[in-house]
Amino acid sequence: MEKVEFVCEKCSRRYRLRRPAEEIKGEVLFCPECGGKLLRASARPPAAEASPEEIGGLEDFLLSGPVALFFWDLPQPSTPVEKTLEAAGFSLRRFRSVDELRKWLRILVPQVLLYGTEDRELVSACESHLGQDLSMEEYRRIFRIWVSSHYRTLDPREIFLSGMHLVCQPEHLDRFEEIYTRARTYWEGLYRPYYQSLKEVKPV
Repeated sequence: MEKVEFVCEKCSRRYRLRRPAEEIKGEVLFCPECGGKLLRASARPPAAEASPEEIGGLEDFLLSGPVALFFWDLPQPSTPVEKTLEAAGFSLRRFRSVDELRKWLRILVPQVLLYGTEDRELVSACESHLGQDLSMEEYRRIFRIWVSSHYRTLDPREIFLSGMHLVCQPEHLDRFEEIYTRARTYWEGLYRPYYQSLKEVKPV
């Protein structure tokens, strides 16, 4: 398979995408190190100049459409979550640590962020960095989900206490599509007037 090479227009780091060139036309590519746009390299440097530190793979950073980032360490499979979000048109990308989430935040602001874990400290650390790394406006636009036995599914009080927009117990994952649709509809109805007013306000 052809290895197509890209170079970051900001930091000049080089990447090789191990997919046929015809499959990546029109895709949006960003540098996972600095968030700069990746451009097709005009020529590949000699192999002797291409150290592992200078060239890396890029499959996980091939994006087309809105992005949903998710963490998952529950014993239950994440399949219902992934199917629901993919059906809603999201490109799914998994992160495995707080540092990995912060790397993603340098590249993009996800539309959905999902935690599938019982680890309160990890969720707290992720939420703390969201507040540090993003503007309040960017933070508010992220639909945040926590799949955990700590909170009762779709309970308004539990949602408030968790700081999320949707909470779902692992035992209810077989109904996740229905639960997600209900919570998303409510959230969009609640925030639509706010975002509409932002579009209409013109700076003086």
